[in-house]
Amino acid sequence: MNRQEMLGQNLITGSTFLHMPSSKIVQLGFPQPDIAVIRMDTPERPGNVLDEQLFAELDSAIESLLEREDLRGAILVSSKPKIFVAGADLRRIQKTADFSDEQVIEFCEQGRAVMRKFSSGHFPTVAAIHGAAVGGGLEIALWCDYRIATDHRATKLGLPEVKLGLVPGWAGTSRLPRLSGFEAAVQLTTSGELISSSAAKEIGMIDAVVPCNDATESESLLEADAIRLLQAVKKTDWLAKRKLLEGPVQNYGDAESIVADAAKAIVANRDVFLFAPTVVLEHLARTATLDAADSEASESIAMAQVYGSPANRGLLHHYFLVRHNHKNPGLVDTSLATQKVSKLGIVGAGLMGESIATRCAAANLEIRLLDANPGAAQSAADRINDSTSSNLAKAIDSYDELEGVDLVIESVVETLNVKKSVLQKIQSAENTPDWIASNTSAIQIESMSGDLQHPESFCGIHFCHPKLMSLVEVICGPDTDEQTVADAVAFVRQLRMMPVAINDCPGFVVNRLLAAMLNESLKLYSEGYSIESIDLAMRDFGFRGGPFEIIDIIGADTCMYAGRSMWENGLKCVSLSPILPRMVKKNLLGRKSGTGFYRYESLEAEGIFDASIDDLLNDYRSPKPDSELNTESIAARILAQVAREASFILEEEIVRDARDIDLCIVHGLSFPAHRGGILFWADQIGIDTLNRLLGDETSPLLQRMELKGLSFHE
Repeated sequence: MNRQEMLGQNLITGSTFLHMPSSKIVQLGFPQPDIAVIRMDTPERPGNVLDEQLFAELDSAIESLLEREDLRGAILVSSKPKIFVAGADLRRIQKTADFSDEQVIEFCEQGRAVMRKFSSGHFPTVAAIHGAAVGGGLEIALWCDYRIATDHRATKLGLPEVKLGLVPGWAGTSRLPRLSGFEAAVQLTTSGELISSSAAKEIGMIDAVVPCNDATESESLLEADAIRLLQAVKKTDWLAKRKLLEGPVQNYGDAESIVADAAKAIVANRDVFLFAPTVVLEHLARTATLDAADSEASESIAMAQVYGSPANRGLLHHYFLVRHNHKNPGLVDTSLATQKVSKLGIVGAGLMGESIATRCAAANLEIRLLDANPGAAQSAADRINDSTSSNLAKAIDSYDELEGVDLVIESVVETLNVKKSVLQKIQSAENTPDWIASNTSAIQIESMSGDLQHPESFCGIHFCHPKLMSLVEVICGPDTDEQTVADAVAFVRQLRMMPVAINDCPGFVVNRLLAAMLNESLKLYSEGYSIESIDLAMRDFGFRGGPFEIIDIIGADTCMYAGRSMWENGLKCVSLSPILPRMVKKNLLGRKSGTGFYRYESLEAEGIFDASIDDLLNDYRSPKPDSELNTESIAARILAQVAREASFILEEEIVRDARDIDLCIVHGLSFPAHRGGILFWADQIGIDTLNRLLGDETSPLLQRMELKGLSFHE
């Protein structure tokens, strides 16, 4: 399909509006002879999405109302219990990422043209909002003369487009600042924040809040209030509101200061990639003193800047990864009924055990905490209860006190013999559950399950970093049954975390990818590249920390032992290096010892580079290369090795498909979401380019893919 054919299919073209599609989304009703209700209800979908059909039916309904000279007003409402309108059709945007600037501008203008008819009719209009009105969903509400919204917790309003690498395109950046003022519009559009109806009322985004305790009553409550509003308003009032929205922003404030503060906030906000927020901020600053028509034209140009950009493509890919995980969290049978965990035992009250317990207490689970050092268990329980303002964590002194828990998680030192000993004690205690899990980060489940009485009820539940990372790997050993995996996935979701069920292997997914990244970074260091240049390259790519900063966080000893274990199991992502053993011998373990590749004044302090580390490791390093790689090339070389390891994971069928690997690296290793994931990145640079980066070290899968012209994602 060429671009023009795609345009005809996916854009809101004029000819589309000449007929009403047979499958009705929009229904037109008249609760009173002179008041119309446009009701949106997309069949077989949880929410309404602004796709071509919905716009077509809206346009047809609006055209019919414009012919009614006796009409006193019109109400726009949704029949969905949780969503007013969820925004634009993101699949369409993803599929049309190659649109030209002209096509994107036309896309924006055609959407506005529909709502402009509604807002310029001879009758006032009300958007009656219950549930999420976000992105394009809020924009169509902003085209109405009045907006009312329920105070239900499901009702959220905002323009989150920047979180997907986009900007509002249907006049959101024109109408919101003229309704709510420049400062509020800047804050909401650059952050993508969603707000409640009461907060929206405070800034003038909506005109009234409608009390609503029961979502099933929202439609009738809103309709009744909207009718009363339409009966009460004067023509001079709603015409004046329209006039206000046609001119420049009135509530401008100290624009220079507002823009400067917003620019700082954009840089500081690590959850939103800064390209789209910067574009929308520049657009708002440029157009606040212009009339609405010029502002809308500028908005289209801003949209063309970001539409289909690398960040937009990556963020959309990531968005659909998360959506996919909601329904398909890896290698698990989601049709099985699952057990709910109410009471949990954790053996091991170290940093990881305490972090897991804290996350569980925050989810209102009772915790029984056992440690070889009773004082450590009690101290951890006290900290957990303080941080969660609860009394859910209790230190215990014996394995028998695990009686009555639904699940026991082993979280002791990452040594096979110690773990096997603890697992034996758990299963030998009185009335402990059959369901036991290990929080191992790299040891195979198979190697721990051999002596268990119920290996079918044993699995891995690997929390990558409970405080910082949402991802949890659920590992299915060779004897683990489907029910245990399904129960573990459900447990992770109880904690509001992100499970990915995978097959057993040394290092699993996250730590194999991490090992590949750290291994190549150590190689570069041994070739004469500096610690700082390597860390900078990966931070510039988008990681929150560089490889050597990561080693210092994990601990040089932990990295060394985990790497050695993977190497002994034949994994290609690790080659033995003398660098980490030398550091371990000198007790340069990283943050926990105060010095590693960087020096730390305290556990949480920022690292300070100390050149003495180079002197210590000089025997293992070559002179600085004559022809150095630039920052981008350093990152590419490291990431190529990560992609190679990902290809082995795919071939070994450790995961369901490439999507699970991309999700694991983004949510388990802080790979930048705007890059989409390691295999999405590989697709973007091209498999041929990836193989050139790898040279003789490429994988059989990557060779076959290049030969056949394949990619990891369609």
